[in-house]
Formats: sequence, structure tokens, C-alpha cells
Amino acid sequence: MRSFFYLLCSLFLSLAIISCNSEEGLNTDPNFRLSFSVDTLSFDTLFTGFGSTTMQFKVYNRSSKKVNVEEVYLQNINSPYRLNVNGVEEENFADVEIGANDSLYVFVEVDLIPNNADNAVLLEDVLVFNVNKNLQGIVLSTWAQDVILVEEDIAKSEKWTGNRPYLVDKQISIAENTILTLEKGTKVYFKKNAGLDVYGNLLVEGSFKNKVYFGSSRLEELYENVPGQWNGIYIHGNGNLNKLSHFILEDGINGIKYQNGEGEAGKLDLEYGIIRNFTQNGISVTNVTLEAHDLLLLNCGDECLKVENGDLNLYHSTLYNFWNFDLRTAPVIGIKNSTEYGVNMANCIVWGSHNNELMVENTSALVIENSLLKLSNSLQQEYSSIFTDCIFNENPEFISIEERIYSLANNSPCINTGKIEIGEIFPVDLQNKPRNIDEAPDMGAYEFKELEE
Repeated sequence: MRSFFYLLCSLFLSLAIISCNSEEGLNTDPNFRLSFSVDTLSFDTLFTGFGSTTMQFKVYNRSSKKVNVEEVYLQNINSPYRLNVNGVEEENFADVEIGANDSLYVFVEVDLIPNNADNAVLLEDVLVFNVNKNLQGIVLSTWAQDVILVEEDIAKSEKWTGNRPYLVDKQISIAENTILTLEKGTKVYFKKNAGLDVYGNLLVEGSFKNKVYFGSSRLEELYENVPGQWNGIYIHGNGNLNKLSHFILEDGINGIKYQNGEGEAGKLDLEYGIIRNFTQNGISVTNVTLEAHDLLLLNCGDECLKVENGDLNLYHSTLYNFWNFDLRTAPVIGIKNSTEYGVNMANCIVWGSHNNELMVENTSALVIENSLLKLSNSLQQEYSSIFTDCIFNENPEFISIEERIYSLANNSPCINTGKIEIGEIFPVDLQNKPRNIDEAPDMGAYEFKELEE
């Protein structure tokens, strides 16, 4: 019996040795191919002169034997890419071993030298793997964009153009009696803790086809639609030339904050603008006259629009808030005015996740006409004197909230329910569609248009 036991143990030991030798043997098959987690490693558009974030992918050996990667190298000798394989930084690698049914990480960074070009330049390279004389490659792809770096305060009037983006790396100011003009197509990117303090005047002169853009310098997909990435635009003093036309403002702490002291007066004109994704307010004004039309204000941690002791004229705008980053307690619109200030709203949509998306402290000199509002029955009764031909608590029926399309679907109650006289004053919508070709204009920033079959 004992001899049988020894024989059985010897048999299992022999099988284990054979199995280990099979697993630990070197794969020399000339037809063997590695597997990769990606075919192309694409960086988002990167600004030249600055380092990139690190991206990674995995290389898999799916065979039962270890493989020897004879070479790992970049095809371009002067490549801007840098490699790190399993924690080792080299330009080229030789004899990299991957165990049976194992994998390794490859980390890639890119250094971009300015090209002295206005348009973005596509930089591509191929990372080559040589296994058993069999060459495989991963494409590395980056758009490199030269920028104009803004590091100093603006002490005299100047114009920014749409030729090349501007990168603001800290909080900068526009001096008193100075005008900063942004021409159509201008793009301004802000690093963390950067923003604009306007003591003079800011003129934004975009167009329907070439809007002026303000946003974060983080262009990676991970940071898309993420608020709080830069400070915002802060206007100070009594300037009367502050006007933003045809613009996009997104992903900061505050969009536009214009606060004057008691007894001071300022004026701000906004038209054809998109303001979205701010941890505090989209627009906040104190002791300021705000004239605005055709705005899309979206998703803020506090009010999308906050007005305190100032006149407001707001027309054909869509204000919508389904903030989901943390708890929101403020309504979409908050108005805290004394009796001497007038507020006029018409042909607007005010909608969101709260039961009450409009809060006012004083209803005198406040008129809201032909607008759709999310408002409880109790506040409808309390504010009843300010409403004319308004719609309450009916879903505006945007085409797709998930896809961020806030134009109207064909079943929207906002279609043909706007005030005709207001539509005649503002005859085209945020997309330059005419408003006055049917019986009445629509509420909100977008005029409904039947989809062509």
C-alpha cells in the first residue's frame, strides 16, 4: 500500500513539473500577437508649452507561456511622447518580459513645443512592439494648440481676436477707464484659480457662427461639464459699457458677478449667451441694471439668476436647473429688490427640480408675462399680481435633457404662447431662427421648428 502511495505522489509531481515547464516556457511562435486595451491612445487637445496628463493602456499576453518583447520603441525619432513601462522611464525598451496570461502597463505623456501656428496641429506617432519578429503598433494622437499666455493685468485698452486661443493662468484685472474687446471667435481658457476682475469695461462681440468662449483650460473629456474649474468674471464699479453678445460661459465658480455698493449704479447688457455649470451663480448682480435677452442659463449650485436692488429686463430666455453635484437650496431665479426697482420678464421659461423656482421679496414694480414657471400653488397666489398669461408647472418638453438639447419638442406648451410684441422686438432666437413667421413667438430662447423628414 505504501509503495502505491509513493507511486501516486511521484506521478502527480511529474505532472506538476511538466505543467510548470509548459507554463514557464518561452512563446516563440512567429504568428503570436499581443493584445492591447486600445488601438489608438488619443489625448484631448493640449496647449503647447505645458505638460500633459498621463494616459495609460495595457498590453496582454493571452498565451500560456511567457513572451519576450524584444523591442518597444517610438517610430518617430523626434517624438514628443514619453514612455514609462512598468515604472521604468526610457526612450526605447528591450527584452521586456510578460508572464503567461499576464499583462503590463504602458504610461504615456507628451511634451508639446509651440509651433507658431494659429490652428491646432495633429501630432501622431506609433508605439511599436516587436515580439518574435512580429511588429505591432499603437497609434498615439494629440492635437497641439498654440496659445497666447496672459499673465499680466490689462492696463490699457486692447482687442483679443479669434486667431489663437488665450490662456489666463491667474486672476487678472482690467484697469479703470480701459476697454477689453473680444472679437468674434475669441476663445479664452482659464487655469484653476484664474479669472477676470473688470474695473473698466468688457465688450464681447461674438456672432451666431463664431461665438466668444470662456471656459476651463482642462479640455480632457473627464472635465467636460464639470463646474468650479475657474473663478469666473467679476465686474466692479460703475462702468456702463459692459456688454456680452453671442458667447458661451461655462464650468466655473461664478459666471458673471457684478456687485456695486449702495448708491452706486452700473449697467450690464447680455444677449445670445449660454451660461452653464457654475458652483455658485450663473449671473449675480447687485445695484446694477441688467438688460438681457436670448439667454440659456443652466445648472448652478445657487441661483442661475440673482438680482438684488437693481432693474431687470429679461426676455426670451430659458433658465433650467437640475443641479446634482450636491444639495441645492436656492431657486432658479431669486430677486431681492426694494420698491424703487423695476423687474420685467416676458416670454421666458423658468424650470427645475424644485417646487418653487422663483423667489421674490417684493412684488411691487415686478411684471412677468407669457412665461412658463415652476411654482407652487401657494406662491402663485402670493405673487398673483405680477403674472399675466403665464403657464405654471407644465413640463416645457425640451427635446433631450440627457443630450443637453433645450430647444422645444413638438408637444411643448411653450409653442406659440409668447407675447407677440416682445417677439417683434427680438425677432430671431438663440440659433438665429426667425420668431415671427407663425401666429406667435414661442417662450424661451429657442423657437420651435418642425423637423424635416
